[in-house]
Amino acid sequence: MTLPDAKWLDFLKAGIPTFIGLAAFAAATLYLNRIGQLPMELPAVAALIIAVVGLLSGCLAAGLILGAGYQAVAWFVKPRYEGYLFRKLNAKRKREFVSYIPNLSEKERQIFAHLLHHNQRTFENTPDCGYASLLYSLDYVQVIGGNRQVDYFAVPFGVPDPVWEALQERKAEFPYRLANAPRRKTADLSPWRVPRV
Repeated sequence: MTLPDAKWLDFLKAGIPTFIGLAAFAAATLYLNRIGQLPMELPAVAALIIAVVGLLSGCLAAGLILGAGYQAVAWFVKPRYEGYLFRKLNAKRKREFVSYIPNLSEKERQIFAHLLHHNQRTFENTPDCGYASLLYSLDYVQVIGGNRQVDYFAVPFGVPDPVWEALQERKAEFPYRLANAPRRKTADLSPWRVPRV
């Protein structure tokens, strides 16, 4: 047994104007039949078929209009709502980081002081993030570039926007000093790197 060809369903692809036109035609035909303005009166079966076609077309048109209206509203509202959620989440992350600042270790403070002093939001490190591993696990430092590392010792990390904003507002709490520079040298070593053996 073969299934019937579903090509007849292609009429559902017709647009809103087609369905509105069919519904209007059916309504006009039924109205003219009722007031006796047609050349001959329609049989009851034909009137019923026209009524069903008109009702179906009207419902399909209403559904398409509602769907288009929903898409228009979603197109207008969705980006604003997502932006609102993004701002709310960033504000929450910023508050969490600010409340965590007193718990930062001296090494973590050195890392942030170094980044603030050099106005540097990104740095390279090993995949475990070295001395910044706790900051990495708390999401105060993130891998950037989609985890695509070129070199084991040069994985890119970055400070997220809410954390960076909080650091900029509290710069005075992160004094910069060359704590890990070799003696008699002014070279500034990266405080997040664990020395290789």
